[in-house]
Amino acid sequence: MIKVFLLRIMIFNIAFTFGQSKTFFNSKNDKIKIPFELSNNLIIVDAVFNNIPLKMIVDTGADSNLLFSYPVEDTIRVDKDKRLFIKGIGTSQSIEAFLSSGNQFTIKEYLDSNFEILIIPNLEINLVNKLGIPINGILGYSFFKDYLVEINYERELIFLHANKEKAIRKRAKKFKKSSVEVENFKPYLQLKTALDKQEYQLKLLFDTGLSDGLWLFESKTISSDRYYIQDYLGRGLSGDIKGKRSRVNKISFSDIEVNEALVSYPDSLFFKQISLVKGRNGSLGGDIIKRFNWFLDYENKVFYFKKNKLLDAPFEYNMSGMEVQHSGLELVQKEFSITKFVSVDSETSYVADRSQIIPNFRFELKPTFEVCAIREASPAAKAGLKVGDKIISINNKLAYNLNLQKITTLFQSEAGKKIKIAVVRNGKILNFEFTLEKIL
Repeated sequence: MIKVFLLRIMIFNIAFTFGQSKTFFNSKNDKIKIPFELSNNLIIVDAVFNNIPLKMIVDTGADSNLLFSYPVEDTIRVDKDKRLFIKGIGTSQSIEAFLSSGNQFTIKEYLDSNFEILIIPNLEINLVNKLGIPINGILGYSFFKDYLVEINYERELIFLHANKEKAIRKRAKKFKKSSVEVENFKPYLQLKTALDKQEYQLKLLFDTGLSDGLWLFESKTISSDRYYIQDYLGRGLSGDIKGKRSRVNKISFSDIEVNEALVSYPDSLFFKQISLVKGRNGSLGGDIIKRFNWFLDYENKVFYFKKNKLLDAPFEYNMSGMEVQHSGLELVQKEFSITKFVSVDSETSYVADRSQIIPNFRFELKPTFEVCAIREASPAAKAGLKVGDKIISINNKLAYNLNLQKITTLFQSEAGKKIKIAVVRNGKILNFEFTLEKIL
């Protein structure tokens, strides 16, 4: 399971100018409808960048737009205006990047003819491994700043509203509202949270690019609940990021309470390089944000929200302790039959000759999966599974007939469920069996 999207780059000591975006509505209406795919609580949209189709994550937690993966069959032409060096989570190493402006960017009828983006050509980020979907980049602040942005998680639709007052009057009148602080091009909410029976007022980054529901930074005043597990949280530039996973008693959105949400406390080791906004306690992520529908008004620093049908859905986690990722494609031989038909008269009548069924074969490209992380003392670890094991089958279903979402759902399904898994390790087929355990 992808616990959190950690491959966003944390950028330091770079003065982004956010040159004047030239955005247009190529629509007769005063709103634009943009469908999205919700994968691991992340919003993924289809976009066109300099005439090349891309898939982008819509990320309120990103101050800039990023491009880090290119379609292999296409060539993207850009002007590299400025060479930069940036740093990422968990590493002191600098990475070469280029700031490019004057690009053309479209999503449906939305057009930005002076689109500014940070290009990272040598960064090995392959999100198809983590999400099962090829992701090319991140859409950040510039997408949100000019219009009222409505996010409807139930319908998996984004609406851009040119007439804010009209949309708020007609569409958001039954929504509750909250003031937000926009600092360094990122929005922050103040929310009441109960941790281990104590209440705190927390300043949280509103972060649709975070798959987890809640991240908190431990400090002198904030610490995890007494009941927690050490878990794999994601992957940064220097390797796996680990930390504590627990639950919070409740998080309050005005008079709406979200109860028993999962919370992650990343090891402070991985955030030494990050200059946090003053007073920030953590991040509010997709697994909680998706339980509401939203209107985001950056200009007036107000967010409107309304609970949706996802509010009371349980907060699930991987009870196997084994993280799986897409590891590529392989050719799989499929058998099918060709039936010979014979004439039964001299005109047009034919019947199948069952004695002449001809076997035939075709080859199809199918996904492969591998174990990418194991939680210590978890059911998978106790059974003997290891990082790098290539998965052949799970519960007697061939792995290439599955996808990451189906595997994630299985590992979250129910405590006590038996999992049978066959893997290849060092050229040998090994079989393992374990039972899902609910710890939190």
